[in-house]
Amino acid sequence: MRITVDASPAAKEPRTGTEFYTLHLILALARIDSLNEYALLLNEEVPEEFAHLPPNFTIRRIPQRRLWAQTRLAQELRTQKADVFFAPANVIPFMHPPVCVTTVHDVAFHFFPECYSPLVRWYLELTTRFALRTARKIIAVSQATKEDLVRVYGAEPSQIEVIHSGLPGTETVLPTPDRVASTLDHYGITPPYLLFLGRLETKKNVARIVQAFFKLKERGFPHQLVLGGTPGVGFEEVARLINTSPYGIDIVLTGYVGQEKADLYAGAEAFVFPSLYEGFGFPVLEAATYGVPVVTSRTSSLAEVAGKAALLVDPLDVDDIAEAIHRLIEEGQLRSRLIQLGRDRLPEFDWDIAASSVVEVLEAAAGQPMG
Repeated sequence: MRITVDASPAAKEPRTGTEFYTLHLILALARIDSLNEYALLLNEEVPEEFAHLPPNFTIRRIPQRRLWAQTRLAQELRTQKADVFFAPANVIPFMHPPVCVTTVHDVAFHFFPECYSPLVRWYLELTTRFALRTARKIIAVSQATKEDLVRVYGAEPSQIEVIHSGLPGTETVLPTPDRVASTLDHYGITPPYLLFLGRLETKKNVARIVQAFFKLKERGFPHQLVLGGTPGVGFEEVARLINTSPYGIDIVLTGYVGQEKADLYAGAEAFVFPSLYEGFGFPVLEAATYGVPVVTSRTSSLAEVAGKAALLVDPLDVDDIAEAIHRLIEEGQLRSRLIQLGRDRLPEFDWDIAASSVVEVLEAAAGQPMG
């Protein structure tokens, strides 16, 4: 079977959820599938991770930044004699091959329209509806995303296959204490500290994290709060809270975090991630990888991903968030139990297993036998 893949998200920097998904899924497909032929199409420089793909993978770079999927990609697909086109990031060109499969990661733009510009929101709404109407099969990264597609867009449940993502691209060896100490010194972080990683925006619920942290400081807790990420929509409220509180001096804003992410996880006492909406929730798995107990939301996909390995809270309830953090700090047995449950849960999220399931979906869509 010949499979053409829109690999462009894997080439984008910096990488967030969709980009990580595309990169690691392609690498896993290369590990587990030597029978099918893959043509990877992208518009940026070829990622260095693709340097040693097997012979059944070819790469074609077609440079263009804007509207690439609807122009250059669409043109190239007309020349490709593929059995199926796979779009890992939800966008199927309006001029497309007969057999298409795509992955839908979330519909956050529907629930939090204020976090997107009108143009981006319009485009995401358009491409999502088009994908649901066009694709023979839809892959959802969580059951929560599948349920959103059915409830919001009236999608046919049998059209959608839930395939959980694998672990994020984390280091397999924990960073050394010296390396962690060096990173903390670089950012001006003094343990103990609580950690949040992600865009500093309304959708991530950062303002309520800050408010919960202030409640802990009022109780005399010595911790810092480290907010790792770039400002997004709604950051003004976060900045106002920090600047008007006497406890604002205990909040560290790191900006975008790259390779130092592992060090920040490894040194944290707890990871606080009560996001209002996530299609999957990679950071919950990242924290578990580094043995950090997690506070997260019982909404969207987060409870699905965390299972029993995190304290689940109402993300709209500041007191609930603060109390959960308080428990993680004070209750040693609870911390140890959640850390172990997190480690035990990690094998359930395996990229090779995900890739095998994706191949089955692609073969089914193309009308070819599986196995």
